[in-house]
Amino acid sequence: MKTLIVAICLAMSSVSIQAQDLPALAKKIDALSSEGVAVSTNGKTLWLVPSPAAIKEKKLSIPRLCAPLKSMGWKGHPKRELKFTPEIDHWVWTWSEAAEGDVIEVELDSEPMLLSELESIRPAADGTLMLPACFAKTFGEKLRYEPQWFKNTVGYWTGPKDYAEWSVTIAEPGQYAVAVLQGLGTGQRGSEAALSLRQGDVVQGEIGFEPAETGHFQNFRWVHLGMIEVTEAGEYQVRIEPRKIAKAALMDVRGVHLGKQAKGVK
Repeated sequence: MKTLIVAICLAMSSVSIQAQDLPALAKKIDALSSEGVAVSTNGKTLWLVPSPAAIKEKKLSIPRLCAPLKSMGWKGHPKRELKFTPEIDHWVWTWSEAAEGDVIEVELDSEPMLLSELESIRPAADGTLMLPACFAKTFGEKLRYEPQWFKNTVGYWTGPKDYAEWSVTIAEPGQYAVAVLQGLGTGQRGSEAALSLRQGDVVQGEIGFEPAETGHFQNFRWVHLGMIEVTEAGEYQVRIEPRKIAKAALMDVRGVHLGKQAKGVK
């Protein structure tokens, strides 16, 4: 009888700990949850509760999000091992030690958003557009968004046909100065890339460039590429694709900037 009471108390304790670890305002996100994990959120924080099967497998995954990661770890166990791997269309966490009821806490830089929820990037008041890596759609065999705070980049650019694309709304025709926030490791120069402005398969403008060597793939630097002229306002796609990959990878890209120029500036 005593053993039964102890077992019941332990079970109640486990449930109590799990309930306390999730704030009262946390709401479950069905679109991110699965048989392997229950995902809840409150603003920019995610709480991942692995299922018993995931605990046994020591692994869980959720769909890729369009937001950078600020931090992550086991709630209440900050020193416990937790590994993160960004795949092309989903994110994976693995570990060596966990128990049922344990919670992974993930802090994002913005509220969680799925790729399917992405809207066209609209211009600022001055007509310029900022295209962050987290809003890029990636196509190909290896290219993906890497959300870690020390990366926050479109990376794994090793496939010769892999490309990244952003949907944008251009409100005013005219000249736009184009710059890329990119990184490239020492000794990796020699590749060739192209940035194009297009509407579907129709290319409205294109700039060819050689990614600049910056000392490290995550040592990012703004590189001015040139000017693109937009003849009419509308919905466009900005695409970056390789023309030649000389060494390990094309580059890493953290962002693209389209700067609206005053009339008469070329």
